[in-house]
Amino acid sequence: MSTLGGGTLAAVFTPNPHHPLTWVNFVGYLLLIGGCGIACIGLYAGAHTYRGLEPSRRRGQVIPITLFAGFFLVLGSAVAAFGVWLF
Repeated sequence: MSTLGGGTLAAVFTPNPHHPLTWVNFVGYLLLIGGCGIACIGLYAGAHTYRGLEPSRRRGQVIPITLFAGFFLVLGSAVAAFGVWLF
């Protein structure tokens, strides 16, 4: 048994009584995870699309790919921010 200062250490989850876990918190966590996923997938898709283009076509596709990835980054960030605001 592990002791620290004469007392035993216990791994017990004690929720904050002033901030109880509710369905709103659960939905907030889901939105946070989903928003981060949307942002990551959008950025990955933009980078993967850009790398997959032929070098001669890359220059003409920089702006549309940047707007595409930026849209998903902003959308995912907004969803994640709303999820953080919920809890």
